[in-house]
Amino acid sequence: MSKEKNFKRHISFKQERFLGTLVHLLTGFGIVAGFFSLICVLNNNQKDAFLWLGLAFLIDSIDGTLARKFDVKKNLPNIDGKMLDSIIDFFNYVIIPSIMIYWFNYVPDQFILLIPVILIFISIYSYVNLNILTNDNYYNGFPAIWNVVVLYFYIFGTSQNFNLLFLILLILLKFSPLKCIHPLRVKKLKYLSIFFTIVWFMMSVLLIIIKDSDINPFYEIFLMFLWVVSNIYFITVSIFKTFTN
Repeated sequence: MSKEKNFKRHISFKQERFLGTLVHLLTGFGIVAGFFSLICVLNNNQKDAFLWLGLAFLIDSIDGTLARKFDVKKNLPNIDGKMLDSIIDFFNYVIIPSIMIYWFNYVPDQFILLIPVILIFISIYSYVNLNILTNDNYYNGFPAIWNVVVLYFYIFGTSQNFNLLFLILLILLKFSPLKCIHPLRVKKLKYLSIFFTIVWFMMSVLLIIIKDSDINPFYEIFLMFLWVVSNIYFITVSIFKTFTN
């Protein structure tokens, strides 16, 4: 009987290791998506570049939940999932959008190198800062989500000067007492945050797809309305946390 139990435990352990390996492979595909995004940038294809970054964002949103579900830290102790995730995030959230700012001339020529360099430099220290998150999982200061910022530039078609001023503001906010919500980690309002994250993601993808296309303007306005509402939710929660902390 004990041999049978040991055998079952052995099979179960192998299955858990296999599933954990699949989770790590899924995480790894995030950097593959980022690589294809970079190729699209070099080919001056902004739409596909953002869609590939969207896929990377989707993978990043679900792999953590799967990792906890299959307890990959226990079943694959030699793989540092946090380090893997950080490497991929830095590439997709910092390096690629910094290249986009340069390649697509999102800021005036005088700042076309300076701004990306500053973003990369300060973001390095975000990723190694052990106090980047509060005890209740809010970001201290504006997080290094430059992929989201350049997405706004693309969708709204804002001017170079506006983009420059907005990036300078966000750089300053990075060193401010601002508390930004992490939509998947903050327990308070968790399900509402997940709901608005899904809405934001779906509307972002649809707005990317329909940009510069011949489509009913009322449909575009409806998508934009939902997208803006989801943004307002995250901004409101973050501001409220900042001033009530």
